[in-house]
Amino acid sequence: MKKFLIVLLIFLIFGLLYVLSIKPRKVSCAYQPYFEQLNAELREHRGGASAGIVDLDSLDANIQTVRNTLGPDFKLRLTTKSLPSIDLLKYIMEKAQTNRLMVFSEPFIAEVLFNFNPDSVDMLLGKPLPVDGFVRLAKYNGWATINWLIDTKERLNQYLYYAQKENVKLRINLEIDVGLHRGGFANMKDFDEALDTIKQNNRYLQLTGLMGYEGHVPFVPFYINKERSIRKAFEKVQHEYTGFVSELGKYYPADYIKGLTFDGGGSHTYYYYHEYNKITPVNDIAMGSGFLDPAQFSDLEKEGHRAALFLSSPVLKKVESSPLPHAEKLSGLVYWWNPNLKVSYFMLGGGWPGNPVAPAGIRKNPLWDENDLGYTNLLPNQSILSSSDKNNLQVGDFVFYRAWEGDGMLSFKKLVKYRQGKIQGEWETYKGGN
Repeated sequence: MKKFLIVLLIFLIFGLLYVLSIKPRKVSCAYQPYFEQLNAELREHRGGASAGIVDLDSLDANIQTVRNTLGPDFKLRLTTKSLPSIDLLKYIMEKAQTNRLMVFSEPFIAEVLFNFNPDSVDMLLGKPLPVDGFVRLAKYNGWATINWLIDTKERLNQYLYYAQKENVKLRINLEIDVGLHRGGFANMKDFDEALDTIKQNNRYLQLTGLMGYEGHVPFVPFYINKERSIRKAFEKVQHEYTGFVSELGKYYPADYIKGLTFDGGGSHTYYYYHEYNKITPVNDIAMGSGFLDPAQFSDLEKEGHRAALFLSSPVLKKVESSPLPHAEKLSGLVYWWNPNLKVSYFMLGGGWPGNPVAPAGIRKNPLWDENDLGYTNLLPNQSILSSSDKNNLQVGDFVFYRAWEGDGMLSFKKLVKYRQGKIQGEWETYKGGN
């Protein structure tokens, strides 16, 4: 019996030591210098209002990085859904010296048509548009200058019917499947039939190029050498793309093919192209989020990109040792176990598509979350964040989130322009829905 008690005591001691070893340590909550200055600027000029923030210094650096990487061999096309602000688009177009846009949903296309001289921009659809939406856009000046993306013979025939009915000529870009398998022409039989339809109806249809998106390439399954696997997948894409381009020779002369747009690329893969410029048929690279380097594109930091987009909201309430709903009597034990949950901050807004990055030490509280999606809680419009009692965050101070995607700026009507520690003004985001 005595031996058993000794073993039990040893077990309990080791158990206690283990529990204490995994117990979270208190972390202080304080601004990093960059965000301390940004917080001060927002409090002075935009106190009490949530905001999307574009750091123009970082944006400029990212634009230059992209231009340097692509060089003269590729045309740059801006992905408008990831840069959902006409003002921001115009800024990047000027800095990057490009007039090429990739447009997507009907309301966004309408806004671009309304705000740009159609003769001054080259617009290519990034996804096929249902023929009903296509017809509605026909009322806008410049709609006929768009390169319409066609992914099936059926959709091509629908567009052809409208062109014949209205006696107009449409610019057609064919979507090809180069490995992503989300649609587009995947075999030469269907591809040839589409080309034949375009050639037979050249009064109404004009081929302007191909679009083959390789968004799958960076997400190869884990292998011993992932970079090698990515490059192998990238090279396979170029081989597939080359096959479709070669097929065009059956229908068009070489000089005509040379003038076509062969679009590909994306923020995750654009930097591979300059190494393969001798083998790739792609001459047009589309990208958007990479200019802002949001969280889901953090792999770009190894290429020299810097985070340029932050979402922010001020603290509405600060509650020390906030009792937990349904478990008030256990709150003290919970905060003893994890002292970094002791202070609760109820934000003015909530549900921003991003992760909190400042002040350092602030975190989402899993005990308040109603699920594990990472962006909701018991009061969705008053997001709840937590920290230890060692903090310098007060009511009215701002919490900053790194957006997951460039599209995250649509959470706000206005974007704050920030340069060299000072607010420089505002830009508007898109007015239409997605």
